[in-house]
Amino acid sequence: MTTSGEKKVRSFIAIPVPDQGIEALQDTAQKLESDIGRSVRWVRPEGIHLTLKFMGDIPAGTVEQVLEALPQVAAQFPQIKLAISRLGVFPNTRRPRVLWAGLTGELEALSELQSAVDDMVGRLGLPKEQRPFSPHLTLGRVRRETSESQLRKIGEIMADAAPPSAEPWTANTVNLMRTELDPAGSRHYLVGAAAIGGG
Repeated sequence: MTTSGEKKVRSFIAIPVPDQGIEALQDTAQKLESDIGRSVRWVRPEGIHLTLKFMGDIPAGTVEQVLEALPQVAAQFPQIKLAISRLGVFPNTRRPRVLWAGLTGELEALSELQSAVDDMVGRLGLPKEQRPFSPHLTLGRVRRETSESQLRKIGEIMADAAPPSAEPWTANTVNLMRTELDPAGSRHYLVGAAAIGGG
């Protein structure tokens, strides 16, 4: 049971991206920035991650329950081979709002892990995901005041841009993170980690 006065923590569960992957994504963002930089709020390098479950503002006690349950879920899955692939936008190239890098590799295993994480938080009383899992790494978000013509230009540039050049990696960790919002954007802090495969 939680009380209305219990502290809330903005939280999510994610797989971290290795440093060489972050560097490749930063190089890509810098190349894109010369054409579309002013229209986009770029994600800080330390803020790039593969989100499995965004939980939003949840009671601090629930965060502790998630931290306790997460290792048991992660241990049930083998480590997952992933690689950064193409670039894209949500929802579409005519009205892009989110700029992202897609993933390739063992995506079926990744989806099974995400589903198990979603089931776990559901058992703790949190809402389950309604949308299908679409694994991606968010690079930036288009500013609300961006004109229609600039939106189309961003969509065209992203459709034609070369994907990041990064080595594949093996995902072996799932992180529980908390977020603090400030005027410059979100800052993320590690709450705890669980080993994929129970390593």
